[in-house]
Amino acid sequence: MTGPPPPGEDGGAHPGLAEPRTKEDWAAYVLYEPPPHPQLPPYETYLAMDIGERRRFNRLRSRYHSALVLAWTPAVQRFEKEITELLAANEEAPAGARPGLLIDGPPTVGKSTLIKMIARKFEQDLRQDFPEWFSSERLGCCVPVVYISLADQVTPKQISMAIARYLHTPTSGTKEAVDDRVLRALQASDTQLLIFDDLHFLDCSQKDGRASNDHIKYLANHAPCTIIGTGVDLENSPLLSEGGATGRNTQTSGRFSRQLLAPFVLDTARGRTEWAGTVHSLERALALYLHKPESLTRRHWRYLHERTGGSIAGLHTLLRRSAVRAVSEGTEAITREVMDSIVLSYAHERSYAKVRALKSSEAKKTTPTTSTRRAAGAEGGA
Repeated sequence: MTGPPPPGEDGGAHPGLAEPRTKEDWAAYVLYEPPPHPQLPPYETYLAMDIGERRRFNRLRSRYHSALVLAWTPAVQRFEKEITELLAANEEAPAGARPGLLIDGPPTVGKSTLIKMIARKFEQDLRQDFPEWFSSERLGCCVPVVYISLADQVTPKQISMAIARYLHTPTSGTKEAVDDRVLRALQASDTQLLIFDDLHFLDCSQKDGRASNDHIKYLANHAPCTIIGTGVDLENSPLLSEGGATGRNTQTSGRFSRQLLAPFVLDTARGRTEWAGTVHSLERALALYLHKPESLTRRHWRYLHERTGGSIAGLHTLLRRSAVRAVSEGTEAITREVMDSIVLSYAHERSYAKVRALKSSEAKKTTPTTSTRRAAGAEGGA
C-alpha cells in the first residue's frame, strides 16, 4: 500500500489550489492528474490492517476525496458551448474589438471553477490536436490561455503588469511601454483566451476604477484574443452601465455579452433533475466501504439543496468534508448525521437556518392545536 508522494514532488498538491500567476502555473494545472480512485481491498482485510497501514490507506482516501471529481454540470456544458463558439467566431475576425463574455453571478456558485474547467479542457484539446505547438522545441512559447485573477482596486498598469508577469515580459517603464510589450507577447504566444476573474474588483466610481474599465476596453480592441470575465453583480456594476452614462461610458456593454450563472433551483422538474444528477455524479465517485449507493441522490437531494442553497461550491465542500469525516470516524458512509455535523461557511449556515425556521413556522401553521382537535372531536361526536 502506497501513500501520497512527499510535498513538492510529482503528484503532490493540486496546482489549482492556488490561483495561477504564471504560464508555468497554468500549464501545471492543465497537465495535473488528480489522485486515482483508490482500490478498496475487502472490508475484512481493511479491518485487519495494523494501525500504521490503515492510517496510510485512509490518508490516501482522504487525499482522493479532497480532490473529489468536479461535476461537469449542465451550466458548465452550456458555458463551454458558448465560449467554444465565441472563440471559433473570433478566430479570424478582422482587426478591432472581438466580442467577449461576462459571467455574472452571486458568490459560491462556481464561476471561477467553471471558467478554469472550461479553459483547461480547451487547452487540453489543443494539446491533443496540435502537439507540435507544445513540443519541447517550443516549450513555453505557445500560451493559449492567460488567466488573471484581479486584485482589489486594481489599476490599469497593474492589469498589464499581471499579464506581463504571467508571460514573463519585462514590467519596467511607463504604462504605455508595458502595454505595448503585453500586446506583442499575447500575439507571440498565440494566446486565444484571456480570462479576467473577479472583475467586480473594478471600482469604476473612482478615477482608477474608470481607467481600469477603459483599459479592459483597450485590451478588447487591440489584443488578438477573446476576453472572458467573471464577477459578482456585474449587471449593476459600473463596468457595464457606469452610472447609466451614455456614449463612451457604455462601450463595454456593447462589446461584452452578459450571462448569469445562478444557484441550482428546484422549482421545475428540469431543475430538480439537474441537481439530482450533480449529486449523483459526486456520490458515485466516493471511496467508502459502507455507503449505500445513491442514498444521497434518492433520499437527501432536497436536504443537500437546503444545506447549500443550491451552491455547487457548498455541495462540493459538504460532500468532501463528510467523506473525510466518514473515513476518520470509521462510519464509512455519508449519512444525514455525518452531514449535520459539518459546519459550512457562515453564509451557508445562515441561509440554512432561515430555511429551517421557515419550515418550522409552516409546520406549526398546519399542525392542529389541542383546542382545535377537541373541537373537531366534539363536532364529530355530535
